[in-house]
Amino acid sequence: MNTRRLATTGVALVAALGLGLTAGCGNQTGADAPAANGNATPATSAPADPLAELTAAALKLNEDSVRVDIESSVVNGGGLMDPRSKAAEMTLDLGSSGGKLRLIMVGDDAYLKTAAISDKWLHMDATTLGASGQFNLMPDGDPGGAKKMLQGVVEVEKTGERAFSGTLDYTKANPGNKEIEALGEKAKAVPFTAKSDAEGRLVELVVDTSVLHPSLGKMTTRYSDFGASVSPQKPPAGETEEAPESLKKAFGG
Repeated sequence: MNTRRLATTGVALVAALGLGLTAGCGNQTGADAPAANGNATPATSAPADPLAELTAAALKLNEDSVRVDIESSVVNGGGLMDPRSKAAEMTLDLGSSGGKLRLIMVGDDAYLKTAAISDKWLHMDATTLGASGQFNLMPDGDPGGAKKMLQGVVEVEKTGERAFSGTLDYTKANPGNKEIEALGEKAKAVPFTAKSDAEGRLVELVVDTSVLHPSLGKMTTRYSDFGASVSPQKPPAGETEEAPESLKKAFGG
């Protein structure tokens, strides 16, 4: 597996995770405090429209750690992520041409291990990958990219109780990203469906990435085990080496 294929997988992975993890700003509920005046309108518990409800469901994930499971023709697997502490530990299967990939994130330190490149952990400083870096899954102020991806929602409707469907414009969600721009017009109308649970949290996101490339098919991301312990450890120094510049560049560094 070369670095270009790994980077392409990164695009698909970010596409799946981008809507699911939440913005790390505001208070822990994701809502702003009401104005302190006697004429303030009481807050309603029901969002005014489907987009508001979907946004609230995504941002609610900011309150806790979560297990993420991914199913697609390109990448399968998952693990635990905590956007509050920017911690993650995941194992992904990239198929016959890519093999297994392990990912550890501890703050701004990202470690990637795949036998296709090295038998050691490859270290990357996430802060050097840029705002649109494909590997920068937990950027400051928006861990997981929920706010960024929600900016790309061009339409959404309710299809049932706690169920949604709509389209994403990846060019709006990822302005200036050359990999996304290279996809042309098809990147501006990517179908998705989503589901929330009784607690109002996003629990499933299905993005039809076949419109980007027929081989991609649908990518399903599910969220569960809220509140699970996430405590990844950095690999021992003797088992770590700095990622090659070609890989960093492929991921937006």
